[in-house]
This record gives sequence, C-alpha cells and structure tokens, in this order.
Amino acid sequence: MFEDETVDITCPKCGHRNSILVREFEASSESHIVCVSCKTPVKVEAHEFRKRLDDVRKELEDLEREAERNTPKPRRAKDDYQI
Repeated sequence: MFEDETVDITCPKCGHRNSILVREFEASSESHIVCVSCKTPVKVEAHEFRKRLDDVRKELEDLEREAERNTPKPRRAKDDYQI
C-alpha cells in the first residue's frame, strides 16, 4: 500500500533531507544511504519505522471497516420482489 511512497531522512552532518522508498525499509532491518549533499553515509534502522507503519495500516483498516458499517445499504425497490 505504501511501498512506492518515500520518507525523508535528515542527514546528521549537514541536515539535508534525503528521500528513501518505504519498500527499502520493509526489505531489511536497516538501510544505508549516502547523503546526496555531503556524501556522508547514513544508517537508517527500520524497526521503529516498520512498527509505526504497521500502526498506520491498522488504523486505516479500522477506518475502512467503520466506513463500511456506516454506509447505508441500498434499499430494494418494490418491483424487485417476486410473489
């Protein structure tokens, strides 16, 4: 669902915001990027991010279920019944 979205990671050395795809977090427990501004290697641990992403997915599922419950079911027209 969010695999093609990006997350901005701030470089600890220069403060530049680097983007990384969500699917890279899901693939391994940590990712390594190189800051495009200062070329500093940055290690990104994915454990906390994946936990929060799971929380967001659960909240989204809850919202979808509630929306289904609150959507009125279409009423049958009087001509739809057979006698």
